[in-house]
Amino acid sequence: MNDFYVPTWDEIEKATLNIAEQAVDSNFIPDVIVAIPTGGLVPSKLLKDVMNVDRIRYIEIKLYKNVGQKDVKPVVKSVCLDDVEGRDVLVVDDVADSGETLETVSNVIAMFSPKSVKYATVYVKPWARKYPDFYYKLVDKWVIFPWDKWDVVREKPEVNVDNKDIYLKVEKKMKEITNKNKDLRR
Repeated sequence: MNDFYVPTWDEIEKATLNIAEQAVDSNFIPDVIVAIPTGGLVPSKLLKDVMNVDRIRYIEIKLYKNVGQKDVKPVVKSVCLDDVEGRDVLVVDDVADSGETLETVSNVIAMFSPKSVKYATVYVKPWARKYPDFYYKLVDKWVIFPWDKWDVVREKPEVNVDNKDIYLKVEKKMKEITNKNKDLRR
């Protein structure tokens, strides 16, 4: 996969404001936001602040092994859903790619008896099986979020992102220190 979409922080901020506006326009104001780590953590925090929501909980699910490399099925790693029973819940992730993560979350969260559940992602892939209730826009490329770009650069050093030269310098120094420490322990 060579095509990447690299949003700016400003675009992410506009996207979360747009998602909040969509939710409010549909008369949905959540009591609880449920983040899907790791990608959904930053959008969840932004939406929490914009919508003045007190509680963030999470369902950690892993679907991708590497950039563009899916696992067979989503795996639920951990769940923290205390205090969602009888409440309006907004589940937030960064992107709905296949839609499998949202389907899995839907099944998990139903066990905790929320009053209602809506879903939001910053981006949606056109081929997703499940679309969220609220999203900013469709994107048909691998999205390199500002909070994920160093993971992507580690796997695909050829990718063009801002500040890559500084990151690579830091990474090189860390490897040197790690190797030096290994030598000292011998």
